[in-house]
Amino acid sequence: MRLDNRINERVNPKKEALIIAIIYLVIGSMVTAFYDIKFFIVISTVVIYFMIYDRVKRIKNIINFVAESLEELSATTQGLVDTQEKLEMEQMLTENIINNSSLVIFTWDLDYKILSFNPYSERVTGYKEEEVIGKSWIDLFLYDDEKPKVDGLVRYLKTGKPLKNTVGDVWKTKHGRDLELIWTDSPVLDENNNLVKIISIGSDITDQKNLVKRLNKIAYYDGLTGLPNRILLEKEATRILDEAKSNDEKLAFLYIDIDNFKQINDTLGHNAGDKLLVHISELLKSDKENIYYLSKLGEDEFSIILNNVNSQEDVTKRADKILDMIRQPWCTDNHEFHISASIGISMFPDDGDNFADLMKYGNMAMYHIKQKGKNDYYFYHDDLGKKISFNTFIINQIKRAIDEEQFKLQYQPIISLKTGELYGFESLLRWHHPKRGYISPMEYIPLIEETGQIIDVTSYILRKAIKQKKLWQDKGFTGFQLGVNLSNKSLMKCGIDKELEEILDEYDINPREFVLEVTETAFVDNVNYCIDSLLGLQKLGLKMALDDFGTGYSSLAQLRCLPINYLKIDRMFTNNITNSREDELLVKTIIDLSHNMGLHVVAEGVETKEQRDKLRDLGCDFGQGFYFAKPLDPIDVESIFFNKVKSNV
Repeated sequence: MRLDNRINERVNPKKEALIIAIIYLVIGSMVTAFYDIKFFIVISTVVIYFMIYDRVKRIKNIINFVAESLEELSATTQGLVDTQEKLEMEQMLTENIINNSSLVIFTWDLDYKILSFNPYSERVTGYKEEEVIGKSWIDLFLYDDEKPKVDGLVRYLKTGKPLKNTVGDVWKTKHGRDLELIWTDSPVLDENNNLVKIISIGSDITDQKNLVKRLNKIAYYDGLTGLPNRILLEKEATRILDEAKSNDEKLAFLYIDIDNFKQINDTLGHNAGDKLLVHISELLKSDKENIYYLSKLGEDEFSIILNNVNSQEDVTKRADKILDMIRQPWCTDNHEFHISASIGISMFPDDGDNFADLMKYGNMAMYHIKQKGKNDYYFYHDDLGKKISFNTFIINQIKRAIDEEQFKLQYQPIISLKTGELYGFESLLRWHHPKRGYISPMEYIPLIEETGQIIDVTSYILRKAIKQKKLWQDKGFTGFQLGVNLSNKSLMKCGIDKELEEILDEYDINPREFVLEVTETAFVDNVNYCIDSLLGLQKLGLKMALDDFGTGYSSLAQLRCLPINYLKIDRMFTNNITNSREDELLVKTIIDLSHNMGLHVVAEGVETKEQRDKLRDLGCDFGQGFYFAKPLDPIDVESIFFNKVKSNV
């Protein structure tokens, strides 16, 4: 019970005054018998009552005031005690957080001198608190190039505003490890709002930064050579182009492809291929004076940007220097290789003003020089662009041409030079495009050989030729050889023998009346595999012819190893046989040696009677060319040769 309540219960002013007044009245009445005096006593009693009542009431109020003050004082005292305990707990909590936090926490004054240094700061920096107190944290922890970053820091904090999430400080530690930190700096002000010290809290983001750097390296750099990859090249090239535009500079973009890299990979394995790529990248890296920006595009492709370009002649000299570097002999695992490269060059701003176009044109020029023989460079020009566009059109149209049977076959007769009789035909592919009309084989055959589409086209030719022979067979037109060109890739195709066997069986064609013509280039890459493939086809009863002999890599000595039945002399020997004694002797030698090996000889490109007579006199077995007939449609073959045993010779 509160003190004032207890006083109110025990002290009653009315009661106390009434008791004293009654006592006074009784005693007064007893000691006097006179009326006048008794009246005076009564009046005095009333006065005494009110005087005592007033006095007691005042005393009671004073006591109540004192009691209330004591209660408030007690409450205030208890509040102060509670506040002190709370402050002590909060201080303990704060100290616990600071001492056990995984954050760098330290305080410093306006002269950058350290005032306090928490345990985590000690752990990550290698310094004890007593080693750093009173020392400038700028001089102690920051590299010279980092120090300017803190200029104006104190000036800003004097505004009373904290500075949050600032990144960039790299701290050097006692044990040599660099720390990257993100900071929050909080000002501590006095009662006059003057800055007295700063609390800095730093989060160590070194591991996160290192992870970002590793991911960045994976994303933007080639893992083998360490060179920038295509993604980074595009970013940097865009920047370089913008600078060149601003400064009215010329640039050259070089697209480099290592020649015959696949052969090295296939021969010695991918480890050797990797060593070669590293070797070339180191060579190119060393030419810093000549090369402005170097990157790696694909497996064996590099890109170079040349700046300070004055003319095309200047680029030519610098490209020659790059090729000479690459051409140096390279040795690995006791093997020596003479490396070469093909380089396509596009010029800024002459050929394009953006990265995509310049790379595209450089790539076009590179592929052009590869087709021309490799080991050189080539500058892009508009005509090349038109050719590439046409090639792209061809590539995209091949499948449709097969599906819609835009490809047709014509047949050129092969005539016996001894008897003048028809011996057979060679099937020749013709393409009549619905919009572009006739497209020469020279425009698309080399292209589809490179893309691999030649395999599908060859399968189409084989089926169409065998089907045509069946149609003629059903009409009674039999007893002649039909030749079809077998592409190099089709010869290397697994299962080509089974494919041909199925088609021959489907149309009931005698394999011995079917000749497959292959070129010398088929035996360059893998002669043993090609020979095995030819032997497998011969087992079916098919005959083999070596086409365009003299234009490739075969020698007369190699002929004895090849499972062939016919040798076809290229037209370049036939053209000069009546004018060149050397060509005549060479053709005579080829014919005699072929006969000694049991081969029949066919001369291509016979266009005059003199050529025919000379070839016949030299002992050549068969002739083919415009002198006898141009390539014919099936209906013309039937009208000219059907039921005839001799040609018009």
